[in-house]
Amino acid sequence: MWMSDKPRTQQQLARDLADLLHVCTPENFVNFADAFWKTMAREWNNIDALRMDKFLYLVRCYVQEGFQFVRRKKWEEGLVGEYVEVLEGTALNVRDGKIPNGLRYHVIDIYVDELDKADEQDDAPLEELLKPMRKLGKESPVKAVKKRVAEALEDERLARWKDRREVAEDEGEDGEAVEASENEDGEFSGFED
Repeated sequence: MWMSDKPRTQQQLARDLADLLHVCTPENFVNFADAFWKTMAREWNNIDALRMDKFLYLVRCYVQEGFQFVRRKKWEEGLVGEYVEVLEGTALNVRDGKIPNGLRYHVIDIYVDELDKADEQDDAPLEELLKPMRKLGKESPVKAVKKRVAEALEDERLARWKDRREVAEDEGEDGEAVEASENEDGEFSGFED
């Protein structure tokens, strides 16, 4: 990756490296992801400005493919928990001073975007997946990190996901959906019984 030149080549290489997660067994996936994040945290401050863009994209690809991997495993509770622990231990670590804030900022900025791409069926365990972000926002000693997490957690998609899930749960209880009605002008006129 360090020597990769030209944007298309860099992007393809980043995607290919992140796709390596999908050849892992669930047990190896956790170890492989952990090794990636530890390596990125260790080397982050050594990346010069001319190479930073390709590594930012590589991190984005790993966040995306990490979520895709656990989605393909049907959001298995144990696997999600282990993956969340990997993220809490490295990129979203609250107190480790060896984790560069630049890496934290980037992961915070892309976290909801990549989770949105993976949660196609609205079946992701959002509370579990957002736990490292919430913890970082609550316990980080760095004000700027807390602020960045707060901004990410205010993303309107999170509110929409929550609303859709609550509607789905209500439909599951009653067996019938409560539908909103519109008047002739196309304006909202309340809920139908």
